[in-house]
Formats: sequence, structure tokens, C-alpha cells
Amino acid sequence: MDSTPRPAVAACLFCGAEASPALNLPRFGGASCQECARRVGLLVVESPTALTDIWPLLGEEVDEDEPEPMVQRPDGRSVQLRQVTAELKRDLSVEDRMKLAELYGDIGLVREQLEECGRVLVAAPAAALAQRALDVLFSPELCSPLGLDELRGHLFPA
Repeated sequence: MDSTPRPAVAACLFCGAEASPALNLPRFGGASCQECARRVGLLVVESPTALTDIWPLLGEEVDEDEPEPMVQRPDGRSVQLRQVTAELKRDLSVEDRMKLAELYGDIGLVREQLEECGRVLVAAPAAALAQRALDVLFSPELCSPLGLDELRGHLFPA
């Protein structure tokens, strides 16, 4: 996590409004407001393939038709693993979703990591959780160096 001190108030790099608390975007030398951070999360969750110029790994194909491993429920029914996973995720707190995002990164499931960070931002968490999600999304390893201008265009289309 980025430990660079951030000002309590700064201009948002996306919308220009006062960002209080300011969410640090050190890679771009500025900050985001919480509303723009939430909008970024919403884009990542709802339109990931539109953001491949910013986060190339969001373009990895997920074949929904590929057979998924089956698991057996306590009642004897067999269901796809993704169904069980989706049910488990529904009950996670925002903090647990951020931990899951970090775990996904540790095991190399970067697309899933990006999507979970988007969900954390959508949930309008406390500034500390939003900052953790932004630190992952805008890390040099995952985000294009041109990401800021591209993203601004998606957030505020002309």
C-alpha cells in the first residue's frame, strides 16, 4: 500500500472538484475524489472490456461456455463451482472483498483482482479501503501509463 502522505483536500484529477478526503493517485501526481473513485469502480465492474486500453488484463477472455468444475451441495445437488463462488461473495463485507482482491493478485488471477477492486470502489467504502483498491488499480504493473486521460474520457464522455 502507498504510504505517501496525502493532503486532506486536493483537486480531483478526473472531475476537478475538491476531493476531501483526497484519494492519492501517486502515479499521476494527484488525487481522486470518492465519487470519481466510485465511478471508476462502476466502469470496471460494468464495462471491463471498454477499459482494455487502461487495464489490458481486463481483456482476457472468460469463456462462460467452458465447463466449470462441479461441486456437490449438502442436499446432494451438483452445481457449478462459479455458482457457489458467486453465492459466497454476496455475503462478503467490503473489507473481505478487498482482502479477496489482494489474494487474487497473490495467486495470479489479475483480471479477478481488478474486478474485485472495482466492486470495493462501487460499495463506497471508507477512504482507507478505497485507497487500497485504487493503489491496486493504478499500480504501474496493471495500469497503462496513459490510463488517466483515457479513463477521464470514459468517466466524462464529450
